[in-house]
Amino acid sequence: MLLQVKGWIIFAMIPTGGLRMGWNGTQPVAHAGHGFAVPRRRPVRSAARRTACGIIPLAIALTCAPHAAADGGRRDSFAITNAAVFDGRRLLPQRTVLVRDGLIAAIGDRLDPGDLPVIDGSGATLLPGFIDGHTHTRSATELQEALAFGTTTVLEMGTRPEHLRELAAAAATRTDVADLRSPSLIATAPQGHGAQYGLDAPISAAAEAERFVAERAAEGATYIKVVLNGVRHIRFGTPRLDAATVSALVAAGHARRMPVYLHAENEDDFLLGVAAGVDGFAHHWRDAGERPALAAQVARSGAFVVPTLTAPDRLNDGQSELLRDDRIGPRLSAAAKARLAERNPVFTTVSMDVSCGAVTSLRDAGVLIAAGSDAGSPGIVHGASMHRTLTLLVRCGLSEVEALRSATADAATAFGLADRGRIAQGMRADMQLVRGDPTRAISDSRNLLRVWRAGIETPLGP
Repeated sequence: MLLQVKGWIIFAMIPTGGLRMGWNGTQPVAHAGHGFAVPRRRPVRSAARRTACGIIPLAIALTCAPHAAADGGRRDSFAITNAAVFDGRRLLPQRTVLVRDGLIAAIGDRLDPGDLPVIDGSGATLLPGFIDGHTHTRSATELQEALAFGTTTVLEMGTRPEHLRELAAAAATRTDVADLRSPSLIATAPQGHGAQYGLDAPISAAAEAERFVAERAAEGATYIKVVLNGVRHIRFGTPRLDAATVSALVAAGHARRMPVYLHAENEDDFLLGVAAGVDGFAHHWRDAGERPALAAQVARSGAFVVPTLTAPDRLNDGQSELLRDDRIGPRLSAAAKARLAERNPVFTTVSMDVSCGAVTSLRDAGVLIAAGSDAGSPGIVHGASMHRTLTLLVRCGLSEVEALRSATADAATAFGLADRGRIAQGMRADMQLVRGDPTRAISDSRNLLRVWRAGIETPLGP
């Protein structure tokens, strides 16, 4: 429920039944693609400003007093002048952006900053912070690394409840980590994909769906992740959920106004997900390339797709390119460098031509594509791999603008994040300033100069 007491906003998330706040921080809402969205009435004060409040994460979140700088000024209020602005949809030349109280107050070409501190953005482009639509996150350090590379929001796709408690607490009380949403444990068949990582709560029959969803809601999940593993089922005999169970999980999730996302690997997985009414798909089909008819069915369903091109890319050692990039490599932690060196023990190689064919079909059919890195998997890291994701999307035929949209406005639309993903009046000031113009050269996204989450700047490190 939402209470307002003497100017303070209190969110009470009731874990079992009853009213549940929308997971985009506004009205009760699930995925916009299936009619659950409620228009946002006004911006809600940032979760990034809930610092040192004694919050009990996942139960009650209380906004703090505004952040103040040591000199008494506001750290979350400033102006950026003379910067090109990619607003999440298109490039606007030479704009001034005013930020007050962690929200974007105005954007225009003749704005007076007044008494706000001014940052000169000459020669740079201001972008929304990236939204990573697929990670596996275990620690607040990974959220910190994500933010330091321009990813301000992480859509986690399977973690343990104890990790989720830590991550939610960090996202609610710290300003130096990315914001987070998560499904907690994933729904998979007994010994199905995900069990090998200990991320599963196995489900054996459709009758168990309501219990599964209730347990995840009580753990603080904001959506449900269901796993089908068609390729692994065919190749290795990995157990796979049946259609009735998937449909029951979707119905149970939607009954609690929780979106349901499906890990899919082949055409059968996608067709089953479309029939069940899932809200979005993680990954792309791996058993063929271009499939216009299948992509058209996905488009008609209204579901979006997070292709995670970094998954096949890492099997071909593509992620090591990040280590060689002087804008990325020197800033990676030792743990991130070690993660990039890891290899997946199951698959050897997957053709990027197949992956690009799938993405081309989806784009041509008008399917909403959201960027996601699959960070936390072997060979893929938080933050830095999002820049590799953009490179791969462009390689597979998206324009630079389309790729940037997939990581900003389109990702926000896909996941129902009504308060971010765009640089527009009233939005959270989740932003990044980069040298150059990534709408013309996508690699310019790596030229990071400054990053803000809800108007608070984060250190970029070395």
